[in-house]
Amino acid sequence: MLIGAVMYPFGGGQGEVKMTEKILIVDDEPEMLQTLGRILSRKGYAVYTAEGGKEACKAMEETVFDLVISDMAMEDLNGLELLKIIRATDSITPFIMMTGVGTIESAVEAIQIGAFHYITKPFKNHDIEILAQRAIEYGKLNRKLIDINLSDEREDLPRMLIGASKSMHELMKRVEKISDSMASVLIMGETGTGKSVLAERIHRKSSRRDNPFLTIDCAALTETLLESELFGHVKGAFTGAVQAKRGLLEEAQGGTVFLDEICEIKPSTQVKLLRAVQDGIIKPVGGNHTVKIDVRFISASSRDLHGGVSSGQFREELYYRLAVVPLFLPPLRERREDITLLIDFFLDKFCRKYNKKISRINADVLEMLVNASWKGNIRELANIIERSVLLSENEVITPDCLLNSAEMQRIALLKAGERNDALPLKQVVEEAEKRAIAMAFKTSKNNRTEAARILGISRRALYDKLAAYSLYDLEPDSDAPENSITRME
Repeated sequence: MLIGAVMYPFGGGQGEVKMTEKILIVDDEPEMLQTLGRILSRKGYAVYTAEGGKEACKAMEETVFDLVISDMAMEDLNGLELLKIIRATDSITPFIMMTGVGTIESAVEAIQIGAFHYITKPFKNHDIEILAQRAIEYGKLNRKLIDINLSDEREDLPRMLIGASKSMHELMKRVEKISDSMASVLIMGETGTGKSVLAERIHRKSSRRDNPFLTIDCAALTETLLESELFGHVKGAFTGAVQAKRGLLEEAQGGTVFLDEICEIKPSTQVKLLRAVQDGIIKPVGGNHTVKIDVRFISASSRDLHGGVSSGQFREELYYRLAVVPLFLPPLRERREDITLLIDFFLDKFCRKYNKKISRINADVLEMLVNASWKGNIRELANIIERSVLLSENEVITPDCLLNSAEMQRIALLKAGERNDALPLKQVVEEAEKRAIAMAFKTSKNNRTEAARILGISRRALYDKLAAYSLYDLEPDSDAPENSITRME
């Protein structure tokens, strides 16, 4: 159960859990539950209680806790058994074991199987307050470390947004003005222009930089899964909900949530999201309690969101809540003066990644890159530079490193047409493709799937080129005959 009126030191009422850490206290002695509940609720925690291990398991089906404090000796399910059940699906939530003097040995066992710490009864109020605070901070640190490990390229963020163009200069001036505020931001731009990078840049320039930055791709999930990811769910809320789960909006307390491709969310989810943005309140799927949240919203769309409002596909009030500060990322073809800077950035990045020493790019290659249409924008440029670094056999990126790209072939053919030497160029392209294929097989150690990935084509397309160029005599890898280029499926 949720402790009564003393649970709401910052206001609020029954049924609404304010924005604070949640602690579950488990003990089969009601007096201990009441005493410990009063101690911790006075420190501002939302305290829940369970009279035994089985009741605690039921509570954890509906609520995700920041800390569990459990007695060791309980009749229905003892503390060790409860800890093992929790650790079977949750390796992060801190667990403090309360134990009598005669069960110290069991408390040590609890530490070995994943308890944060133990405390012996009777204990002083101050001791449990300090221990609870340390345990909760430990849990936050663990979640932050996981978040950092999932974003191993964050150090590249400032360089990803470099630009000498007027449009980028004006954009970054605006970002400097609005970053350190609570204002919701809507980033618009074509796919591959760097909307997620800009969103994280805004977060890192704000006072929320030390708190979570969490991203969700609204286009990648079904409506049910999207609601679960955003708002969380209780056990049994839908098929596959085998345990309670805290939603992204609750996990990001004090930080920023980035909603990528916001244009894809369904009307019913828009209603729930509006309440979250407008009132700072969410309700887990299938749950009864609401949760107060403190997050900043940054959204992105590759489609005209205002047009969606006009057509009735997107709620007008949600649009204006999300687009307090609208930003537009221009496509790469409209900021060609930035292309050479981005090439230098990606060249350095991928040389470090693949331990290559490439000092420069051939002048013809640079001209081809600057003149490309870049329908895939920065993401396409990064793909081509990475592939070129992989395929380069010396310290200079030459045209044959790029000609396996359809876009680069198109540009080369156009230039050849202007010079009236299309036929010789076709032969050059064919020879370049042969060399690129051979290099891809060498890099991938004759693994056909990996070679196709390096070349940016499907396995079927690779097989077609092998047949077209009669490339059956490349030296196979004796250690991997099943991947040999000499065998065709």
